Amino acid sequence: MNIENFKSALRTGGVRPALFRVQGNIGRTSLPDQVGFLVKTASLPASTIGEIAVPYRGREIKLPGKRTYESWDITILSDGEFNLRNAFERWMNDLNDTVENTASEQHNLNNVLFPTWSIDQLDRTGDPLKTYTFYHCWPTSVSSIETTYDNEALAEFTVTLAYSYFLSNDGTGNNRVPLGNAAFPGE
Repeated sequence: MNIENFKSALRTGGVRPALFRVQGNIGRTSLPDQVGFLVKTASLPASTIGEIAVPYRGREIKLPGKRTYESWDITILSDGEFNLRNAFERWMNDLNDTVENTASEQHNLNNVLFPTWSIDQLDRTGDPLKTYTFYHCWPTSVSSIETTYDNEALAEFTVTLAYSYFLSNDGTGNNRVPLGNAAFPGE
C-alpha cells in the first residue's frame, strides 16, 4: 500500500467525531433546539451478541446467543434556566414519583413517557452519514452537577438512557439496517 491508496481510501476526509446531532423528546417535554445544541457528548451505540457454549464430546461449539444493548449516556451543557435538567427530572418523576412512588400513567412503551431518540453522525456539510434510532427510551439516572469555585467551565450533567432496541441506516433513510429480524410495534 502506498500513500495514494491511503488518500483514496479517505477521499472525503474521514469522519469527524465532533460532527453529530442528538434529537429526542424529554418525556412529555419537547426542547429539540436545546437538545440538539447542548448535548456535548454522546456515542454511537454498542451492542453485543452473547455466546452459547454447546458441549460435544469434550469440545465446545459456540453459537450466537441473545443480543444485549448497553445503556446510552449523553452529557449535556446546562442551559442558564435549567430547562433541560428540569425536564429530565420531571421525566423521571413521571416514571416514578419521588413522594407517591407511583407513575403518572401506565407504562405503555408506545406513549410519551418512552419516546424515540436518535443520533446522527454528520458529514462536513452537516448531512447525516449514519443515523441510529433508539426506541422506547427512558432515563435511568441524571448525574450530579459539580459546583466549585475553581472551575472555569460551563456546568454539565450526564443522563443515562435505557432503551429497548435501536435501528441504524446509512443517513439517507433508504437503507435501514435492521438489527434483528423481528417486526416491532409502530414500524
